[in-house]
Amino acid sequence: MLIGILLFLILLAPCPSEAATKGATQLRVAYSSISGAAVVTWLAVDKGLFAKNDLDVELIYVAGSQAMQSLLGGTTPIGIQGIEPVFRVNAHGSDTVMILGMVTKPPFSIIVRPEINDYRQLKGKPMGITRYGSSTDMLLRLSLEKWGFKPEVDVPILQMGGVPPILAGMESRKIFGGPLSLPTLARAKQQGYRELADVGDLVPDYQVAGVVTRRAFIRQNPEAVRGFVKAIAEAMALFRNDPESVRKVMKERLEIDDTLVIEETQKDYPRYMPKVPYPSRAGIAVIKAFLDKNEPAVRPLSIDDQIDNQIVRELEQNGFFSSLYRIK
Repeated sequence: MLIGILLFLILLAPCPSEAATKGATQLRVAYSSISGAAVVTWLAVDKGLFAKNDLDVELIYVAGSQAMQSLLGGTTPIGIQGIEPVFRVNAHGSDTVMILGMVTKPPFSIIVRPEINDYRQLKGKPMGITRYGSSTDMLLRLSLEKWGFKPEVDVPILQMGGVPPILAGMESRKIFGGPLSLPTLARAKQQGYRELADVGDLVPDYQVAGVVTRRAFIRQNPEAVRGFVKAIAEAMALFRNDPESVRKVMKERLEIDDTLVIEETQKDYPRYMPKVPYPSRAGIAVIKAFLDKNEPAVRPLSIDDQIDNQIVRELEQNGFFSSLYRIK
């Protein structure tokens, strides 16, 4: 009789794993580049910031423009990516928006092989990007135009598939250079490749990476989206304030074990990230002006329709960001 009562009570008791995950919204989230933005997103996982906001997040690396296709297909309803694909799919009737600006200054430098001493020597020499239509593509083209080149006419442009493969392409001499961001940028400098220009000097405002989703998803999951924004914002603050956690993420998640590369990333990358993470309207305007020249379908779109500042604005008004940075 006693055994029967005990078994009955055990059956009634909640399973510990179920209790731990009860109420958590499961999300698959794509990040589209191995960069400081990826470090931020992994910080939110490893430091329990998503869990604190009742989210169970699985991060998936989906390179370049494929990240947007994953978002539209519903596989990853939230993505860490640029604004360019937002314009492109919305021009054909989609409802995607950027709801938080993670990186609002271009954290790229044009890095070239050591034998290139001056930008004039780039004529006729292939340069690498991640994928056509990406931030690396647009920033390289803008930089070449600033130097008086016609992209693809004067300087061939090749897709490499990601930022680390651009460096690999330089090593194999398939290309002579390309836009690199941290941490790959630090590794390239350490290996003796030349920094031809800081892209930020050529293009000061540029919306690089942010949190992107669909308006329909926001309507259907407002609390989950709000929790995601809070977690990412807290992770951005952690990037500045907790170097040991950044170091751990870079070693364990991005498999970067070079002390100098890690230190340079920790030191330099925060200057590209805003403390109050609105998407950069000025940076988006630069991108739209470039897209308008070559993609007629984008021209009728307004900048304001590609962003949704409501959650960031509410958090700012409630003092959330001030609490993260102790802003007075």
